[in-house]
Amino acid sequence: MNDAGPARLPAAARRAGIIEAADAEFAANGLAGTRLEAIAARAGISHPRIVQMFGSKRKLFLEVVHAAYDRIEAAFGGAEPTLAALGVAYVRLLQSDPTVGLVVLQAYAAAADEPVREAVRRRHLALMDSIAGLTGADALRVRTFFATGLVQTVSTALELPGQRADTAWSAWILDLADPAGDS
Repeated sequence: MNDAGPARLPAAARRAGIIEAADAEFAANGLAGTRLEAIAARAGISHPRIVQMFGSKRKLFLEVVHAAYDRIEAAFGGAEPTLAALGVAYVRLLQSDPTVGLVVLQAYAAAADEPVREAVRRRHLALMDSIAGLTGADALRVRTFFATGLVQTVSTALELPGQRADTAWSAWILDLADPAGDS
């Protein structure tokens, strides 16, 4: 019989487990609706340990939001540098990792909280700049791409049937902004 109890995880693994648990909880319940106790239970640790590691629920939420934006950027980084290819990569990401879209939507919903609004604004604008840099698209095309992405995010989150969440539909919207398809 071993009295040592469960093995302690390295700090990085414990932190990753908390962020994974927080990702699921924040995606489902948002900043205001998520309890640290629920994250702790999901991660198999104590609530005070989360506070010790992250300082506050808001700081943990922002780490989850930043991780979602990082996953979006990684998906874009692996795609051909055209708006159409980035759109396909984004839809694939949403379908393979549904919490990404939900966390982004929850980040927008939490924008009444000033520190959240500022952090999300910075990430949103940086992603817009990144897309413009990758594709050479002008401001109108980038805004149209983001508008289409928001519709894709909502369509995927709501599991809308038919053409509402497919990439051909998104390409049609992008074509409205630039019929020549230069980007």
